[in-house]
Amino acid sequence: MTDLLGAVADEERWDQALHRYAVSLGADQVGWFVLGSGPEQLAQWGPRFAQHPDPRYWLRSPSADGAPALVGRGVTAEATLRYAEHYRAQDPLWDAAMAGYALAGPGGSAVVTDANGPAAQRFRATAFYNDFLRPHDIGTRMFGGGQNTRHPGGHLFASVYRLRDDEGFTADQVRRFHAEFGALQHTAFLHREMLALRTRTQGLEALMERLSMGMLFFDTGGRLLHANARARLLAALPGHGGLRKLLAGVPRADAALGALFAQSLAGESGCAELPGGLLLVSLAVGDLAALGLGHGAPGVAWVLMERALDAAAAAALARQAWRLSPAETALLLALLRGQTPQDFADARGVRIRTVRAQMSALLLKTGTQRQQDLVALVARLMLLAPGDFQKE
Repeated sequence: MTDLLGAVADEERWDQALHRYAVSLGADQVGWFVLGSGPEQLAQWGPRFAQHPDPRYWLRSPSADGAPALVGRGVTAEATLRYAEHYRAQDPLWDAAMAGYALAGPGGSAVVTDANGPAAQRFRATAFYNDFLRPHDIGTRMFGGGQNTRHPGGHLFASVYRLRDDEGFTADQVRRFHAEFGALQHTAFLHREMLALRTRTQGLEALMERLSMGMLFFDTGGRLLHANARARLLAALPGHGGLRKLLAGVPRADAALGALFAQSLAGESGCAELPGGLLLVSLAVGDLAALGLGHGAPGVAWVLMERALDAAAAAALARQAWRLSPAETALLLALLRGQTPQDFADARGVRIRTVRAQMSALLLKTGTQRQQDLVALVARLMLLAPGDFQKE
């Protein structure tokens, strides 16, 4: 078990450790290890596991949502499919495993194995053994099942088997598998979640690196998961100490950024000033789906707008998207450059009442209610815009 625990974060080491664990139990192979919500789901999804035998395929759906997950396998896809579709109903060991699982109750586990001695000899004369197990080099098997009430995808169903071996598993081996099943379930769950987090983060990183604007992604605790190349370049420039501090994590930043982070976690848009002409705009995680990230990575995305470079392009995009008038476009450009409505009125030599009317029209056309919502919306538009509109 120590070997398995040490390998939960490493996919290649995990497969090797899983095999060594099976060997330590007197088995030759791992049959399959599945995290699921219950035996009904396991039976229902058997053919799908055969169609997609790579455990990495099942990382697409977070197990926290109750989706099943294949975390290890040793039998062929063909054998899995034939068992799920034709032979499971004929298997007395499946029935015994499900009965034991039901009796174990919440938090419990159960392990069953093919009978030893004379009963085993009789079993090996059955059609099920000769038509299914023997052609796939499967001999004595041991099934286990355990319930984890703390997590919807944390019930573990596992099997190990010997190759054409009539000796069977000893009583000590069965007792050990049963005693260690809770720890085994914990390691399988940790392995699956760590690989899922890495996969989601890698997908997010690839997306962020394709964007020409600076972008930061934090986990829900405010720790930086990734800053794209543009953000790292900006942080290295003189006068951007506030951004460098932010890269160390939101908890180390100032109170205003902490408030923006809490606002972002709640799914609300917002923006904050950073020294050096940078505007930090919060982006709801749901918006990432429109950018090509089709799964829900838990955290907060922030966009860095460079006022000197991004404001004009953003205003031009907004003018086309919402058919803004020249005066409305000029006001939006001023806001993106950090001016207030009063600053804009003074610079244009017009009454503040006129600028407020233009501001109301801007909000109405864009479907926003506040100035910071408007700026955040335009930042999202920049991320979704064709490359022609984004700086080289």
